Amino acid sequence: MRTLKKVVTVVAALALTVGMTVNCFAADTWGSYFGMEEGAGHGLWYEGSDGTLKSQTADSWTADIKAIGWGGVWGGQVFQDSKKYGSVSVKKGQEYHIKFTLKSSKVDKWAFIKIAKGDDNIAYGKWVRMKKGQAVTVDEDFKAATDANTIYFGIGGEYGDRASTDGTKHYSYAEGGAEGIAAQPDADGDSVASTVITCTGYSLTEKADDSAASANPGASSSVTTNTNNGGAATTTTTVTTGDFDPYIFAGIAVLAAAAVVIFSRKRETE
Repeated sequence: MRTLKKVVTVVAALALTVGMTVNCFAADTWGSYFGMEEGAGHGLWYEGSDGTLKSQTADSWTADIKAIGWGGVWGGQVFQDSKKYGSVSVKKGQEYHIKFTLKSSKVDKWAFIKIAKGDDNIAYGKWVRMKKGQAVTVDEDFKAATDANTIYFGIGGEYGDRASTDGTKHYSYAEGGAEGIAAQPDADGDSVASTVITCTGYSLTEKADDSAASANPGASSSVTTNTNNGGAATTTTTVTTGDFDPYIFAGIAVLAAAAVVIFSRKRETE
């Protein structure tokens, strides 16, 4: 009887420990950088945004920005990288589908989305113009120009004037280049403007190889509407995100519940 109690106690303790560990890990789906708030590792950058990442899930995040700054989109960043946050694995030449909705609560705002490996090897880049209070949804296919392992949402104050310091590669994705961005500056040029930027419904999926799908009909897949080719449906498979929390938590709950039931029944028989 004492041995059984010890076993039950150990099992319950392990379940609690694993649950706490998974919960801590799940909190780090997205990373962030805001120049005015950073010290360790980056140094305080007064041109950057003054903000914080207020909340996040695997497919969404909310950034509360007190001042957008004047250092360009990279003055504020929300990101995933394969080393610490989330998991992005994109292969050169492969076709993918990306989807997300962005919204800026108080000001007109630019965002630049970059899927890349390092600073210059960009697999996908896109500028998104958010009008104050209006949601903008990106829902499109792309072919990866290079291998990539990160995704960055650049949301710092942008005025189209950072070519001399940040280079022109990201401006090449804008209609009209840097001049096109400068023609519609963030918050009408007010670098101390505040706003809340939200991203919801984020997904990055890999289009399935039809021949592979035929050979393995049991493979996981989903059907996504492609808005760039007349609404034709395309078959996609989800890019690995490492988000198995629902399954892990369910297993922990079952394990803990079983331990409690066994312990309770044994006490009733004593």
